[in-house]
Amino acid sequence: MTDLFTQALSPQVMNAAWKHLRTEKTVWRPGLNRWDMENDLVLHILALVEELRTGRYRPAPLRQFTITKGDGKQRVLSALSLRDKLAQRAVLTVLEPIGEQLFCNDSYGYRAGRSIEMAFYRAKERIICGLPWLVDADIRSFFDTIPHSGLRKVLKRHIPDPRILQVIDLWLAEGGSHFGFLRGRRGIAQGFVISPFLCNLYLHQLDTALIGKNIPFVRFADDFLLFAPDKASAERALAFVKKELAALKLELNSDKTRVVKSGPSVQFLGFKM
Repeated sequence: MTDLFTQALSPQVMNAAWKHLRTEKTVWRPGLNRWDMENDLVLHILALVEELRTGRYRPAPLRQFTITKGDGKQRVLSALSLRDKLAQRAVLTVLEPIGEQLFCNDSYGYRAGRSIEMAFYRAKERIICGLPWLVDADIRSFFDTIPHSGLRKVLKRHIPDPRILQVIDLWLAEGGSHFGFLRGRRGIAQGFVISPFLCNLYLHQLDTALIGKNIPFVRFADDFLLFAPDKASAERALAFVKKELAALKLELNSDKTRVVKSGPSVQFLGFKM
């Protein structure tokens, strides 16, 4: 059986990965724009494959820019070069089938054949079936604080290919920040092609803990609801999820997390519950 890394570098996978990106206008790498790169498209893609295969590949520095969110707060986003996006897309192509065999049915974010609407209707179904009390949960700065040490352990557990893990390490190093000796390196850039997969993989640990405790939930990436028949059960579910997130070196945003009965005042993924 061909290993995952070799699959990712195959002509079939690289071609499929390029089809996802061929309309993007970002630079191929610093000093080489998209249009000049296309004059020697095959040559540049083959050079990337060879760099990955021989271990000489290094991602280009991220380009960062600031956007203003709807609430007026600013967020720093990171942009990959097209070359690095292609490498991540190829790796993601071979990792997604592993994720689909692993992830829970009530995880809806960034998965093929699933959508925000499906997550909303699943949440409404749970409410209609007698679970009107909700834990409306928000993880504090999830993408900025996911711990690299914990993420690496999960990756090693589920991805049986050291070369895939090595190249993911390069991306983590480029997109993370150092939070001091005790907290270590944290964070994955939201502009990464592979970030949603890493989000789902890390939070799959939370999903399995909730299932083991018989706490119904619906999760879309780092946005989730817990469901309960009464307020006391919802408060117990909240206490449990706080403990599980602490074990993952994450925490809830206390200003945005609440126990509440379903109704028009509650919004999930932009829909009124």
